[in-house]
Order: sequence, then structure tokens, then C-alpha cells
Amino acid sequence: MIDKKSTGRFFGVILAATFGSLIAETIRLWLGLHLAATLLVFIGLWIGFYFTGTWTIIDRPAELDRKFPISSKELRRRKKEFYDWVDSLGRR
Repeated sequence: MIDKKSTGRFFGVILAATFGSLIAETIRLWLGLHLAATLLVFIGLWIGFYFTGTWTIIDRPAELDRKFPISSKELRRRKKEFYDWVDSLGRR
């Protein structure tokens, strides 16, 4: 069975190649770069997208989930949990 890390890295390779090639080709057409310069741009973008993708999907998902906005259902659950905790202290 393929574990989560292997799957995440596989999709990271695919997404990095896709986004890297699209952006590199756009830059090549827009700026008129030589093929070798375009290849260097692609390699740099591929490395950046791959490591950013694996960092966000595999290495740090719990930390990033706390930073992104939460759904209204989750907000109601957290508020209820907080007010239940305050009620348990007997201060309300």
C-alpha cells in the first residue's frame, strides 16, 4: 500500500512539473528567452514548487490548518466548546 508521504511526493512531482512548465513557457514567450535560460527557469520553478508543495501537504498541514479561515460549522463548535469550558469554571 502506498503511504501518505509517497502519494504526496508523487503528486508534488506532477504538480511541480505542470506549474513549472506552464510558467517557464509563459516567461519564455513573454520575454523571448533562449531555450537554455528557459530550462534554468523551469528547473528553479520545479524545485520551488516541489518543496513548497511537500512542505504544505506533508510536513506542516496541522500548523497551516490553524492559520487558514475555518468554516462556520467549526466556528460554532469551537465557540460552544469555549463557552462550555467557561461555564465549567463557574464564572458566568
